[in-house]
Amino acid sequence: MYKLILCDLDATLLNDKREIPNINMIYIKKAINNGCKFVLSSGRSNMSLNNFNRELGLNVKDCYCIGYNGGIIYEADTLKVLSEHLLKGSLAVKAVRLCRNYDVDIMIYYNEKLYYEKSSERIDIYAKRSKLVPIHLNDLEEICINDVSKVIIIGRNSILKNIDSNVMNSNICREITTFFSAEDLYEFNPLDIDKGTALEELSHILKIDISEIIAIGDNMNDISMVKRAGLGVAVKNGTPEIKAIADYVTERTNNEGAVAEVIEKFVVNM
Repeated sequence: MYKLILCDLDATLLNDKREIPNINMIYIKKAINNGCKFVLSSGRSNMSLNNFNRELGLNVKDCYCIGYNGGIIYEADTLKVLSEHLLKGSLAVKAVRLCRNYDVDIMIYYNEKLYYEKSSERIDIYAKRSKLVPIHLNDLEEICINDVSKVIIIGRNSILKNIDSNVMNSNICREITTFFSAEDLYEFNPLDIDKGTALEELSHILKIDISEIIAIGDNMNDISMVKRAGLGVAVKNGTPEIKAIADYVTERTNNEGAVAEVIEKFVVNM
C-alpha cells in the first residue's frame, strides 16, 4: 500500500545519542526490499545528510533526500539537485539583524557551507553533531549579497519563543517561513517552503500518490509533512502539537526504534 516513507532524522530516526538504532536499520532494509522507498527529510544540510545516507546504504541509484526543511531535494547517489528553494539575501539580512538583539548564536547556510559570526560553545556543539566545519565571518551580512539556504539560531528556548513572538507580530512573518526544529533551534526559511511542500514535489517527481506516502516526525518542523502524507506519524517522544495532528502515534520512542515500529506495522506486514 505504501510506496514511500519520508522520515525526520533527529529525535525520530536517531536516538538521543544521535545514533541510528540497529532495529531501525534492519527494518529500513526490509521496507526497501518490500518495494518501499525510504527518504530522509530533515532540517539538516545535504552535507550532513550525506553521511547518514552512506551509513544507511541509501547513497545508491533511485534513492533521494530532502534537506533544509524542504529547501532542497536531491539524488542520494549522484547528489544531483532536483529542486532547490533559497532565502533571498535581503530577507536573510532582516533575520540576522532581528536576532542580533537577543542572546543567541546566528549561523547561515550558503553554497554547501556553514557560516557564523561569533565563536561559542553552542556553535561548536552544533557543528560537531552536524559533522561540519563552520567558517568564520566578521559580519554575516557579507554572505547575504547572495541568496542563502537558511538562517538558523541557537539559544535558550525562552529567548527563542520571545523571538518567535516578535516575528509573528512583524511583517517578516509574511516574507519568511519560520519554525522551531528543536527546543534550542529556530530557523528562517524561504516563504511557504517546508517539509510538506517537499513531500508534494517529490511525489510528483517520483509519480507516487500522496496517499501512498508515510511521513514520520517529532517536532514542529515536521507537522507540514505529517499533515500532508497519506499516513502521518508522530513518534512517542514528539511534541504535543505534532501528536495532535498525527494519524498514528508510535508506542516506542526514538530510543526504542519508533521507525522500525512504523515499518513493521504499516509496510512489512501489510
